[in-house]
Amino acid sequence: MKSTQDWSRLGGVLIIGVALAATLLVLVPRLLGAAAGPEVEIITALKSTERQGLELTIPGAEAKLVAREHHFARITVNVEPGGQRAVAWATLDFTGRLGRTEVGSLGVERVPFVLRGRTWEPEGLTAPRLAQVVGRLEARRRALEAGDRTALEALRAPEAVSDGGGEAEEVERVLTLQRRRYQAEAWYLRLERDEVVASETWRLEGVLPSRPVDERGQRRLSLIRSGEEFLFSPGLM
Repeated sequence: MKSTQDWSRLGGVLIIGVALAATLLVLVPRLLGAAAGPEVEIITALKSTERQGLELTIPGAEAKLVAREHHFARITVNVEPGGQRAVAWATLDFTGRLGRTEVGSLGVERVPFVLRGRTWEPEGLTAPRLAQVVGRLEARRRALEAGDRTALEALRAPEAVSDGGGEAEEVERVLTLQRRRYQAEAWYLRLERDEVVASETWRLEGVLPSRPVDERGQRRLSLIRSGEEFLFSPGLM
């Protein structure tokens, strides 16, 4: 029969064992991640968002771009000299919504990462190219609805060559409406490294002197990379 001293010694051993196990649970994943290198950690960070969900802040938009489903694939990681920063290139298949606008996108995503302490984290948004392109489309929609010609022209790439009268007439037709409302019901995007093709399903409401207007349609828009941003080219309509 064990004495009180024996039971106390056994309890101490058990406490030490539990503490060691808890420590290993914390340290082993970190050690394995360090041994595997930043590439594995960054890939894991991107893939984990598929379970956690993805919400992107769009400048000027009242709502966030919220994923219903998204998948990162074909991920490659380039670590910069010094080992403190990296860039992940991946394909992103995304479906979600920005307010009442359905958004679908497939294409190339570039995600800068930075090492904070021992953890690799996105330097900004987890899908910055998608957020920027959706932001440009939303800025265009707001400018059309507000009749802001200056804001519209600021969204055009400097090197873009307009098709002349056709686009100008279409913009003018929209801007001449009173009580104008321009709604994007859906945007479907194909993102390449240097260009984007966007299919827009739209609804235009307003009033002309002779009649009310309520039209729906689809149009195709193109954006190109100009410096570090995407802008419309050749036209805004």
